[in-house]
Amino acid sequence: MKRFLALALALIMTLSLAACGGSKAPDSNGGDAASAPVSDDTAAPAPSGEVTHIKLEMATLMTVPSTEATKTVENVINDYLKNTLGETEYVLDLSIIPIADLFTTVPMELAGGAGPDLVMLFDNMPSFVDQGFLIPLDPYMDNELKPTADMIGNIMNNGKINGSVYMVPRYFGTVLDWKFIYNNDLVKDVYDMTKVHDMDSLEECLAALKTAYPDEHFLVYTDQFYQINKFMTHTAQVGTYAATENDSTTLVNFYATDAYHAACQKAYDFRQKGYCDPEGSANTLTHDEAVMSGSSKGVIMGHSAEADAIGDMFDKMNYYGADFEAVTIAIGDLTNDGCGIGISYSCKNPSAAARFINLLYCDEFIWDTLIYGAEGQDYVWNADHTVCEYPEGMDANTIPYNCMYSCGIIGNGFQGLPFENSNTGSNSEYGMELMKNAWEPPLYGFTPSNANVLNESAAVANVVSQYEDVLNFGDVDPDAGTYQQFLNDLEAAGINTIIADYQAQADAWLTANK
Repeated sequence: MKRFLALALALIMTLSLAACGGSKAPDSNGGDAASAPVSDDTAAPAPSGEVTHIKLEMATLMTVPSTEATKTVENVINDYLKNTLGETEYVLDLSIIPIADLFTTVPMELAGGAGPDLVMLFDNMPSFVDQGFLIPLDPYMDNELKPTADMIGNIMNNGKINGSVYMVPRYFGTVLDWKFIYNNDLVKDVYDMTKVHDMDSLEECLAALKTAYPDEHFLVYTDQFYQINKFMTHTAQVGTYAATENDSTTLVNFYATDAYHAACQKAYDFRQKGYCDPEGSANTLTHDEAVMSGSSKGVIMGHSAEADAIGDMFDKMNYYGADFEAVTIAIGDLTNDGCGIGISYSCKNPSAAARFINLLYCDEFIWDTLIYGAEGQDYVWNADHTVCEYPEGMDANTIPYNCMYSCGIIGNGFQGLPFENSNTGSNSEYGMELMKNAWEPPLYGFTPSNANVLNESAAVANVVSQYEDVLNFGDVDPDAGTYQQFLNDLEAAGINTIIADYQAQADAWLTANK
């Protein structure tokens, strides 16, 4: 659970800051497998004339809006569905939940048959499929979901398991431009930042900064190093524990790859040289909190926006008056993406649910209202209807409804309201260009199932939780025995059994997708 929540926080905060906002809206007023429910793939639609209630529990990292504010947004959406789109078969039942509930409350609701009809997914699609919580979406791909499928193309493969679609993946800037973002007031007279373009040249820069400012550190943490190393070496994770290297389709233990080992070594080396936050994994501040407060004078983060936009964003968001700039040190690859939305096995009208999912991707008014709230209550247009502002006296923290940090999980994140003085650093065109030009791993779109290796997966997850923080944050010297013990414990827990099972699934997937 701690791992899922940390992942949720890091990923959504990073990506939401990168890809929400920018275009104009339409001018319109758990349990285990043994106790899993049985999925009804042929759930019948509601009787003719009956209005179906499609329940969506929308997760947010922000303060959960009041019931009244959420009801206003729900009413605006339902009015649009009926009076603009002519949809009379269903209405939306909207509730907003904390992000933690995606991994706690929602699985329990689904297990009891009382969960949401539309299920937000965050790397838990395989386990939800194993437990029978989701129905296959194949019957709706050529009709209700066809516009979305046509738009996102091969990204749809991220929602497939064993040849069937269970999730519509988000359409989002998931290929990131990884940058070193720094306090330019301190750096500009010490080092020529045009020399920095990768991790090796960044190390030279950090050494110079440490000499000039021995009591400062210019990196918060080192836990992103393995991500950057993956992209630099085209090492692609498959189902967390396995990986491919370059164009090979042979799966290997990800933690045994040169990319991961080298990242652990560099993390420890940087910690020893004082480049990073000295507390490492013991520090409870997020990357954002540390750099915005000035606790650290620099940070490595990935965004689907250009360097200048991110520098401007950090200028606006830091609260000690620093001037920030950014420089690219790596560009990401296409990666298997576990974020998206599916339909519950208990949904009474999956066709209607599929139609609403399609609107999340293809109807900007629905998307903007769900993410930003209701016009008048949560935002207002300027006089010429080109830019949005917060109502007088309010901001993002005080408006009644705001789910901006949910845009990183579902839907079409390349659309959004054009807010004045936006702090998102957003650039949809740049994000799309990054995705278009990114390297595609040989198993891109393949998602393995753990159905045959549930015991081994649980055991390996336990081992990873014991070692990954101390290695990723550079708390220990990996070559003093810890790293090798990690690999030994992974083998004892059954990681080779998992990889062999994944390999059989991957070979079948490759045959089916030739």
